Amino acid sequence: MAEDNSRPIKRLKLNDNAEWYASAILTDEYSKEIPRVTVYLSELDNKRQISNVMYQLSKMLPLEQMNLQHLKRVRQLDIILCKVGDLKDQNITQYLESVGLGNEVVDILCKNIREYDVPALPPMLRWQYELAQTCWPCKFHPDKYMESLHNGSIFNEKERKFHSNIMHLLLTIKNCMENDKPCGICIDPRTKSVVALASSRASISPVMHCPMMLVDFVARTQDGGAWREEVSDEFANDDEELYNDVKVNPIISGIPKRYLDFIRTDERFKDIRIGAELPRAKLKCDDIEQNATLNVDNLEKYGPYLCTGYDLYLSQEPCLMCAMGLVHSRARRVYFEKRSYNGALVTRFKLHAIKELNHHYEVFQCKKQGEDSNHVIYS
Repeated sequence: MAEDNSRPIKRLKLNDNAEWYASAILTDEYSKEIPRVTVYLSELDNKRQISNVMYQLSKMLPLEQMNLQHLKRVRQLDIILCKVGDLKDQNITQYLESVGLGNEVVDILCKNIREYDVPALPPMLRWQYELAQTCWPCKFHPDKYMESLHNGSIFNEKERKFHSNIMHLLLTIKNCMENDKPCGICIDPRTKSVVALASSRASISPVMHCPMMLVDFVARTQDGGAWREEVSDEFANDDEELYNDVKVNPIISGIPKRYLDFIRTDERFKDIRIGAELPRAKLKCDDIEQNATLNVDNLEKYGPYLCTGYDLYLSQEPCLMCAMGLVHSRARRVYFEKRSYNGALVTRFKLHAIKELNHHYEVFQCKKQGEDSNHVIYS
């Protein structure tokens, strides 16, 4: 398992009765300290020298040229000259002269020079900014959304209780109905409704992992699904009138019959909504043109494509195959409980951190308060 060197996160204090909370798995740029780079500092004799020196430095050797624009150039009488690594075979005097600084300014700057480590990149979160400030003054533009992901305040009390209810349902099915096999639930966050529910069917095929089954069951609600024949015995026949009292809509073909019966009859889960959104036919040309002017996206125009806009709750961290499958299916968020020895979202690496991917989902680990959340599953 990869070693976790990230800084401990100061989490939001929870004042409600939610049994579970979702902790964001952020990319390394948000979870680790800002790296340092060594620069040359010059200590000036007095503040009267700053104005003339700064004028020439900003013109001939701007911080932007060194990718250090996130730093303030002056701290009291210390002033940043350049990165130590930029000099190559020159000494500092030769380098400053080569960039066009006047002889008088070069003499002033070279009088008292030392090497010093400063933040190499701009801070992304406030804890990084506060830590960087102890090293050298930085510029900082806070991102409220990322701050809320980091400290857990992104979810309100109602949302945390919803996470708890879904995790309770997920683990009840896993432990009581599936003999501890990996399980997953797909949720439409707009309606807080269960779209699909699946467990691993690796005994049928080695690629039928739980997340792959879940995506396939979501596809069933959109007149698709690649494994209809393999799992036909798990679903009700089309002529059975089972769905008349569903709370959201009648499209529940992504939920096997025994799961559906369990949810509808177990008193603990009576308030959980069931059903996917109906696929909508393509709009007429006039409607499409009118909606285009209103910036309506494809989800609004045509309904969901696979897991577009959906959240997936998994009993364990997905492997690389499954994590990539969730990228292709356009999931919005992925929640998981236990880490896996071959997990691709935090244990081995963070797939969602790869910027070159054409889709990115947010990742959360659902943690039960007071329990070890870093336990790794080897099955």
